[in-house]
Amino acid sequence: MKSLFFTALFTLALLSSGSYAQTTKDLVAKGDQLYSKKNYAAALDNFLKAYEINPDDASVNFKVGLAYLYSDTKSKAAAYIDKAYRLNPKVHDDIDYHLGIAFQNTNNFKKAMEHFEDFKRKKKNLASIADEKIAECIMADSLAENELNITIENLGTVINTNFSEYAPILSADGNTLIFTSNRSDNEARVKAGANFEDIYMSTREGKGWSTPKKISENINTDKYNEAAASLSPDGKTLFLYSEEGAGDIHISTLEGGVWSKPVPLNKNINTGMFWETSATLSPDGKKLYFTSNRDGGYGELDIYVSQLDAKGQWGKAVNLGPTINTPEDEDSPFIHADGVTLYFSSNGHRRLGNSDIFFSELKGNKWTKPENIGYPINSWEYDGFFSISPDKKKAYYSTVKEGGSGGTDIYSISFFEPKYKPKPKPVVVAAAPAPVKKKDDFVAAFIEVQKQKKVVTILKGKVIDELTAEPLAATISLVDNQTNTVVTKISTDETTGDFELTIPHGGNYGVTTDKAGYLFNSINFNLPAFAEYQEIDTHIIMVKAEIGSKVVLKNIFFDPRKTELKTESVAEVEKIKELLLGNPSLRVQINGHTDNMELSASGNAESYKALSLKRASAVIGYLSSQGIDSKRLSAKGYGMERPIVSNDDEESGREINRRTEIEIIQ
Repeated sequence: MKSLFFTALFTLALLSSGSYAQTTKDLVAKGDQLYSKKNYAAALDNFLKAYEINPDDASVNFKVGLAYLYSDTKSKAAAYIDKAYRLNPKVHDDIDYHLGIAFQNTNNFKKAMEHFEDFKRKKKNLASIADEKIAECIMADSLAENELNITIENLGTVINTNFSEYAPILSADGNTLIFTSNRSDNEARVKAGANFEDIYMSTREGKGWSTPKKISENINTDKYNEAAASLSPDGKTLFLYSEEGAGDIHISTLEGGVWSKPVPLNKNINTGMFWETSATLSPDGKKLYFTSNRDGGYGELDIYVSQLDAKGQWGKAVNLGPTINTPEDEDSPFIHADGVTLYFSSNGHRRLGNSDIFFSELKGNKWTKPENIGYPINSWEYDGFFSISPDKKKAYYSTVKEGGSGGTDIYSISFFEPKYKPKPKPVVVAAAPAPVKKKDDFVAAFIEVQKQKKVVTILKGKVIDELTAEPLAATISLVDNQTNTVVTKISTDETTGDFELTIPHGGNYGVTTDKAGYLFNSINFNLPAFAEYQEIDTHIIMVKAEIGSKVVLKNIFFDPRKTELKTESVAEVEKIKELLLGNPSLRVQINGHTDNMELSASGNAESYKALSLKRASAVIGYLSSQGIDSKRLSAKGYGMERPIVSNDDEESGREINRRTEIEIIQ
């Protein structure tokens, strides 16, 4: 009997084990399928169920972490990816990169930098990418160290719901709040994802707000999304976005307590084929700042300004230029009551996370370099639609925070006197012997001035061979990409390969390293004026100039979906010309690569290849125009076929995969 009992137990254990394994496999497979469709919430649900069955499965922990990394609760990602790493450091080839991103999104910059350093050691061909991420962490850490003296408060469940609320607009007297929400009590529409965004209004009641109501049946429709944009100082003209048409800016006026049916602005503002999303009216009512993704911009959404003419019509839209606009999105502009301070959101300027809030001042006819408004207003999540009172003591914005009601919520910010924290004493480290200066080495005078003021980044380290790690004597040049001029040239130590390069803040700079017999190394630094003094230790890795050798050109720039070389690329292409002139027998191929989303849903594999080939050909065209024999040049467009890292990393992975390379073919 005893033998029969244990035999039955053993059989039951085998059956249970088989059922468990099958269940885990099914859950992970279902989660993978949903993840590939970007349904991260549903994927996460399946991965978490698999995690409950076996919490010590490294692969499941990694998948849970990645799903969190693309959800509204990014801060939970690090714990799972870190656990996966501890269970099996080889669970994924790029786990150090993903773990670095996860720690970066939780403001644990020290750990993030450690993993980016590990990623750099393991993936030497991606060292420059890791260095850029490390530089971002250093900048973010400096913002966190200088935390703003503010309080941030959720407006509560009267205003915020488990849907998204955003674009808060406060009337001049502070007693009326207009905002946008996609809330709905129609379960069928919600389930189908067909619930529309509408504009709501609430009035102040004591220290709180009244229950919001839809602003007007004349404004909100059952067919399109509508979103609040700006309110005139007298509170009688509302600028709003309507999805009707291509997505345009409309106005509605308040007459006798009733909002009129919205009317689209003229063709100087709205375009027939492009998207106009947000707008803000200057305090004198004569300038309209708005966003559009029309042709001729510097990137995706750009900020434009239009002036009211003598006939009361909006004039030709003028792009605010590359100081404000980047190759990415600039959105939700707000012009302050002073008429010269512009606040806006951006995912193109150096930032803490998904999208940060920046400000710039109009001095004369020029906008100052945008400054990050700071931490903790900006976080690793989305931050946007910022507006602030005339005295700059009270502000409202939309953000995603854990503990909120769901989606984006509206928060208020109260500003107090700045905190003055004593700066930590610098750690004294014995300096390495300075490299011997060659007679043609130089540093521009303005850089020395900036260095004395400590508004610079010090890049220091060694130049080494890719395969042997032996130190190299090389020449390092710092190029101002805006003017295409060399502002610094230094030589590394001939014995140790050591160097120290000073990079001033407030510009876009290329760092190129040259060594006879090697392909030149290329790094890009886009340093905001607000950055703290910082020092970055790195290794510059050099690849020998042999058939099959290739390197990424970090200072070749194209606007999204465009194929024309930007002027900031000229200095880098000139380096290719120098390489070819110095090596008359050399033949090179320029390789173009894209991510898998640059052309959005309209693109297929062939259109991506065509885009990347045209970009590579643009580099060839420049070199040919400069006298390089076209027989020594060829172009290849790979499109999205050869990603370096996963395109699932929507912010950084795709940026890495959009690249131009030089490859030696003879």
